[in-house]
Amino acid sequence: MSYELFVGLRYMRSRRKDRSISVITWISVCGVALGVVALIVTTSVLNGFRDNLRKAIIGSLPHVTVFGFVEEEIEIQNLEQEIQAHPEVRYTSPYIFQQALLAAEARPKGALIRGIDPAREINVTEVGLFLREEVYPTDPPSIEAQQKISQRLLSRLSYAESQKNRQMAGIILGAALAQSLGVYPGDTVKLISTQERMTPIGEIPRVKKLEVIGIFESGISGYDEVLAFMDYRLLQKIYKMGDRVTGIGVRIDDAETAAEVAEEVQEQLPSYAVNNWASDNKAIFFVMKLEKIAIFVLLLLIVAVAAFNIISSLIMMVLEKSKEIAILKSIGASDRSIRKIFMIQGSLVGTIGTGCGVIIGLAICWLIMTVDIIEIPPGVYPGGNRIPIAIHWGEIALTGICSFLICFLITIYPASKAARVQPAESLRYE
Repeated sequence: MSYELFVGLRYMRSRRKDRSISVITWISVCGVALGVVALIVTTSVLNGFRDNLRKAIIGSLPHVTVFGFVEEEIEIQNLEQEIQAHPEVRYTSPYIFQQALLAAEARPKGALIRGIDPAREINVTEVGLFLREEVYPTDPPSIEAQQKISQRLLSRLSYAESQKNRQMAGIILGAALAQSLGVYPGDTVKLISTQERMTPIGEIPRVKKLEVIGIFESGISGYDEVLAFMDYRLLQKIYKMGDRVTGIGVRIDDAETAAEVAEEVQEQLPSYAVNNWASDNKAIFFVMKLEKIAIFVLLLLIVAVAAFNIISSLIMMVLEKSKEIAILKSIGASDRSIRKIFMIQGSLVGTIGTGCGVIIGLAICWLIMTVDIIEIPPGVYPGGNRIPIAIHWGEIALTGICSFLICFLITIYPASKAARVQPAESLRYE
């Protein structure tokens, strides 16, 4: 152990003539710790909200979509084989997007009908995670119960199964859409399509009566208010599409590389339009990223304000210990050694405050994850009724490093002031 570290530690533990110095030191430690706690808890909550939103978006839509230009319907006979030739592609599934009017006892509502293959869609998206048997259940189902619910509802959604069992064709409505229509699972709705049919009195819209078999609850209002799911083969029949579809949904190995894979598939299929989930929702995640950076910087200022107390305590300590500093310099201590002693003291305050802040912050995050401190009302946010927490260890490390650096840089001025103490002036009247 160097003598600078030894003296610095002794100064930290020694009794002070002026107890206000000790009080200011502990206030500095608490201030730094509170700033670090606020940073860790806030960024973890923001990460949790972002991850849940991303999960809901990816669960509702494929990673990559291939479709015709200008809403042109496409054939899927050979297209899926060409898409699956890409090494990053894992699964594909056809889909249809059609606009329709849904009518029930309440006033009719416009909806965006997504026709899917119930047997294959679960491999392309995670729609099964958001299927419910009631509108806004108070308690989200367990993982095992959710798997059974999704299997049961997707099997019932199959048009072939409903015909085989002589059941009414099914439809799954977004939670907010079902609430607006005033319907629940087991009720019926009428789908009024834009496709017309000829009758003796003229052309009238095609109407199909459907049973509401389930609810789709992603927690994203833009989706839950307009989306409804049906078997794509039934939509082909209603809209007289033959074997054509709107596009092909694609699942890849890593959702984060969707933009790069989409560009490669676009080069492979120049006659089709290719899109990805990241570009479709770029604005949402960009705004969330800016908010996170702004909050991080603002909360880091709390640490900086607390760190300025370190200057006060060190300057007061320099005044109190001026005689000891003069003695050390008289026996050969260099300015650099004196500077190092006081920088060690300030760094110890920052290290203790940062360490305590990290431990307390992680403890609070664990408490929020395990205990229902604040419950979110059903349907308000994707991911259940509990505040989401996602701890990113890289950000925890960045928080600790920034906090320590602020505390370390703050010590430079008082340490330099201590190094400038003149032994003759300090010992003149001793």
